[in-house]
Amino acid sequence: MNLQDIIVYAIRSLKTTSLRSYLTIIGIVIGVIAVVVIISISEGVQRDINSQLSAFGTDKMFVVPSIAGSGGRGFSGGSPLQGATLGKLFQRDVDSVSSIAGIKSVGRVVYGRSSLAFRGKELTATIYGTDSIFFEQWRDYLTLESGRFFSDNEKRVVVLGYSAAKDTFGKDELSVGSVFQINGKDYRVVGVLKKIGTSLSAADDSSIYIPYEDGREEFVNQLSKNEVQMIGIQLADGYQSSDLQGIIEQKIASNHKLKVDDADFMVISSDYINQTIGSLLGTLSLFLLFITLIATFVGGIGIMNTMFMGVLERVREIGILKAVGATEFDILALFIAESSIIGFIGGIIGLVVGLAILYVAGQFGVPFWVRLRIFAFAFFFSTFVGMIAGLIPARQAAKMDPVDALRYE
Repeated sequence: MNLQDIIVYAIRSLKTTSLRSYLTIIGIVIGVIAVVVIISISEGVQRDINSQLSAFGTDKMFVVPSIAGSGGRGFSGGSPLQGATLGKLFQRDVDSVSSIAGIKSVGRVVYGRSSLAFRGKELTATIYGTDSIFFEQWRDYLTLESGRFFSDNEKRVVVLGYSAAKDTFGKDELSVGSVFQINGKDYRVVGVLKKIGTSLSAADDSSIYIPYEDGREEFVNQLSKNEVQMIGIQLADGYQSSDLQGIIEQKIASNHKLKVDDADFMVISSDYINQTIGSLLGTLSLFLLFITLIATFVGGIGIMNTMFMGVLERVREIGILKAVGATEFDILALFIAESSIIGFIGGIIGLVVGLAILYVAGQFGVPFWVRLRIFAFAFFFSTFVGMIAGLIPARQAAKMDPVDALRYE
């Protein structure tokens, strides 16, 4: 039997057991969908994270109180503003950091929940009170779509993130010149930021910024005297975070009368975030690999079971084929061709359905990145799984004695 004969015969055999073949293909389809969706979303998340980290840059650091449950001086894995804090930062810490050689600028941030009102609509949102230098430090990340940034000597003005301007009050969009109320006081919008647009930046697109002194006034009941909730640091040219992190930690720990190892604050740099995120992504990749292997195993078992059933049902057919001259290799190739075709068809369907799922997920803001290798992987991987899964049943069929096979009832 030549290759064409084997393929034609294999397809004809699959048609005679179409229902079982379809059910087996579904198993492969599910496996390929899992591979395509998981790998594409995983790569999309990694690209988003890398984009965020590149915006963070190597010249910026920030100091926040330690998060309860992070083991003291640890990164919570999310926003440094989330969770109960173990300590507090103060103006003297800002002054100490500002005095360090190699520090270009230092900015202060306070934040809290406040009530907002506009055209009869009321809600609560997180407000950030910042020094104007904050926008200079993050100029590559926070860019204006319209208007301007505020200065330190202004009062009752606000800069809005893209989503904050568009969505905070539903259909009533805020724009430059709009006036709305924060805790019953009128604030005028002077700037609206461009959309950052990554899945990880949703909170930043929804941010509302007011001058630092206004922030202290709004949150006076929740702040201690001279308390600062976050310190933003930009390094001078030629300095790296690794050069200054230890000095910053020593200065603030000394202010708090603590050893650095017992510090109640965190100094977070791009190196630290890269290390932490890298560890998280490594764990995620292992988990996704495990899920993919399970999906592959299940699909392969389905093909193997179908092929074993096919061998048992076609014992006499195998005997006839051998009686008319088919070799063991011909029988082996025939059954492997059948299992490979099942895998190939499942790969095509799984790829199409997987891409459709990714498209729908993308409409809801789920990041994904489809590489061309995914197409090749879906075809060759599913075909290879089918081939391997059909190998044992094919060997069983090929080894049958033709005389015994013809006697089989």
